[in-house]
Amino acid sequence: MESKPLQSPICAELRSKKYFFLQSAPMQSSDVVDNSNDCWCNRTCDRVGPDGDGVHPDECRAERSCFRSIFARPESGVV
Repeated sequence: MESKPLQSPICAELRSKKYFFLQSAPMQSSDVVDNSNDCWCNRTCDRVGPDGDGVHPDECRAERSCFRSIFARPESGVV
């Protein structure tokens, strides 16, 4: 039986105040955002991602060119 790799639909670069209190990988938007609905991209340190689109757990998904899975190894030079 082949096991599936762990996956989270939310980008590894997404950050929020609530993110820093997570005890497991975020699997849905409510795991990341609080009532302020404020989040940012760790790569750009802004509310806009590297691809020029807005940052939010509902938006930062695998379809975007800048998406990085939480469970993937970081690329060389990417923190």
